[in-house]
Amino acid sequence: MSTLAEIEIAVPGLGLSELSHLEHLVRATRLRRERQSRRSALDLPPLQLGTVLQPLSPDDDLLEEMMDDARA
Repeated sequence: MSTLAEIEIAVPGLGLSELSHLEHLVRATRLRRERQSRRSALDLPPLQLGTVLQPLSPDDDLLEEMMDDARA
């Protein structure tokens, strides 16, 4: 018999406080596993890309051009 089947058999016989505890345990376990399974670029170690070939200049900043775009 699987553990899940055993739990399904046991749940109807639990009291209110035991059910509340079980709900809390299941929710906490699910949230912990969801956090562990989520990966982010911030979780990766920094990359070593070498030296800068050409430093950025004011002409390389396109933010103002994008903000003033008439198509928006």
